[in-house]
Amino acid sequence: MDRRKFIRNSGLLTSSLVWPSFSAAADNWSGGQIQHLVPLTNHDSILIKVSFVEPQRNPVLRVGSRAIEGMQTDTLGRFWTFSADELESSQEYELSLQQQGSRYADSWPLNTTPAASAEAESMRLLVFSCAGGPDNAQTESGAWRYLPVSIRQRLFDRALSFVPDLAIGIGDQVYWDQNIARRWRGDARAQANRERIWGRYGSFDEDLPVFGSSNEAALTSCLDEQIASLYSTNFRSTPLILTQDDHDYFENDEGTDDIVTFPPRNFTAQLGRASQQLYFPEYLPELNRPTHLAGSAVNGLSESYGSYRWGSLLELLLYDCRRFITLAGPTAVFIEEQTERWMATRTADESSTRHLIHIPSTPFGWTAGKWGEWYPDFLQPGGQLGIENPKPYWQPGWFQQHQRILSSIANQDERIPIMVSGDLHAIGSGLITRSGPLIFDNPVHSILAGPVSTGTGWPSGVRGIGAQVPTDLEVEERVHPLENNGFSIFDVSTDSIEVRQFAWLPELGLDAIDNLEPFSTFTINR
Repeated sequence: MDRRKFIRNSGLLTSSLVWPSFSAAADNWSGGQIQHLVPLTNHDSILIKVSFVEPQRNPVLRVGSRAIEGMQTDTLGRFWTFSADELESSQEYELSLQQQGSRYADSWPLNTTPAASAEAESMRLLVFSCAGGPDNAQTESGAWRYLPVSIRQRLFDRALSFVPDLAIGIGDQVYWDQNIARRWRGDARAQANRERIWGRYGSFDEDLPVFGSSNEAALTSCLDEQIASLYSTNFRSTPLILTQDDHDYFENDEGTDDIVTFPPRNFTAQLGRASQQLYFPEYLPELNRPTHLAGSAVNGLSESYGSYRWGSLLELLLYDCRRFITLAGPTAVFIEEQTERWMATRTADESSTRHLIHIPSTPFGWTAGKWGEWYPDFLQPGGQLGIENPKPYWQPGWFQQHQRILSSIANQDERIPIMVSGDLHAIGSGLITRSGPLIFDNPVHSILAGPVSTGTGWPSGVRGIGAQVPTDLEVEERVHPLENNGFSIFDVSTDSIEVRQFAWLPELGLDAIDNLEPFSTFTINR
């Protein structure tokens, strides 16, 4: 039985179907012992983050005949990391979690990827964005700030029914902005709604360390709900990459006379790192990614800048646009400079893989007028985006880096110039044909993957405008950004990439999710 058929028939794709409901991730598979399990693999390694409902002592991961001891990552012993190396490429391994020879749950399959030099004819990729947010997030007026966790899981069930080889969640794994808590903006009713939705998590004390204090309890209270209970164990046979963006540092991107939220303060940077340490894997080592890049460790694991390889078929470049942002005017950057040079080198090396996809946390090709974007566009008095009234604290160097990255992608001769991103709480696609003075004979395909958690109050209602093409760009919009929940499936083959985009709104009804079909399908050829 092949892997896709096995997963379809093995009961991996289960979740609550109730609107709304929330319970700790007491999944049927483990009988309620395992709260969440998120794996990542490459050609010779497996890295798994696991949390248990109750503290454990010395759990073991069995990978085939090998026993891998866990590394405790929290204070109490609920959170464990398991790392296995020296594995065979393109192999299905049987895994099980045990303690003193007793299994927590049935064993499950997980595959390593093809070796870098191996010929691979196809792979399937699931990409989504903005999956975080509290579960019970209904305001007094009845609006849902975020979809209930059970509905997000139902969207994931439909996405996983296509049995992707890899899943990627682009940014905003959590929503609990501390800048709003520090400097409240809103009337008493709005403040009461905020306290109802987020107050149950407790609060952070920046004078205390993240671990071993009340901060650890507040962090895990929040992320047990927003990450662990969302993914539960349903992705245990599907490697999952979760990248970070502004809200993953417990801030919104704001630049005003009152507050500038990025680069992250030491405390919020620690919160971002702690979230990954506990809940989702770092990027595994990759031969062509240096260990000296910012956010990398000597063992090759990387937090902010990653790459993922599927044999000679596909390379992914994934980058966090927030942690190493600078405010240096014309020389300011979103992406740390050494990392930008590495990305340019990988993009120019067209002999290594048939396809290469850039996956930034901040999108190219559209703007919502927010501060922390590549573009200077700002909401003008007439209610449209423009540049007549400058965007406060926006840095011109950000757009210069945008131009360099976009040029490197467009300058590929043999590969499809393509990038996939999130952040805007919208789903859509288009071709960037011009950016400032740069005209691209080989237009860059820019795709918004689709948000999972956004509730019935879409961001355009707060911003005053939806996503638009920036003033100094020309984009042939295949699908103008839609404020719908959804996700995208990419079928990568030797000479083409087929893209299927799925969209849903609550008024369509919950049953529509289970048989959701793509509203946009297109194929890009080399």
